[in-house]
Amino acid sequence: MQQPLRVLIFLDTECPICQQTASRVQEMAVRYKRRVQFDAIYPTETVTLAEVNEFNQTYKLTIPHQLDPSHKLVKKYKATTTPEVLLISAQNKVLYRGSVDNQFYRLGRSRPEPTEFYLSDALTAVMANKPVAIRQTKPTGCLINQN
Repeated sequence: MQQPLRVLIFLDTECPICQQTASRVQEMAVRYKRRVQFDAIYPTETVTLAEVNEFNQTYKLTIPHQLDPSHKLVKKYKATTTPEVLLISAQNKVLYRGSVDNQFYRLGRSRPEPTEFYLSDALTAVMANKPVAIRQTKPTGCLINQN
């Protein structure tokens, strides 16, 4: 059965914000596992599968993952930053794009805990057949190096 909704998260094993955000994404993947397919995309050209597996083990990330060294998915979804999430409908329409939440609001600036939960709120809205209130935020993190 094809999942009606997908969440793509672009991650970098070296990015501190990815490291601190991974567990919240994993919690959502568990919470919505029957209704939403989560996938982690690692776009860093030099990252190895061993490094990704170590990252996933360290941060207890069990969602499916794939490497994207040629930036095929980066270009397709116009991703610019890690971590950056996209909530995608069954019709391949981007329903939300940006940060997981607002814990990191500028490079070097963060709150102890998030106060706004952009991805979770978008998922809740879509599951209730309501429009997504905030459709896009500017992701804060490490820029994806594109040539």
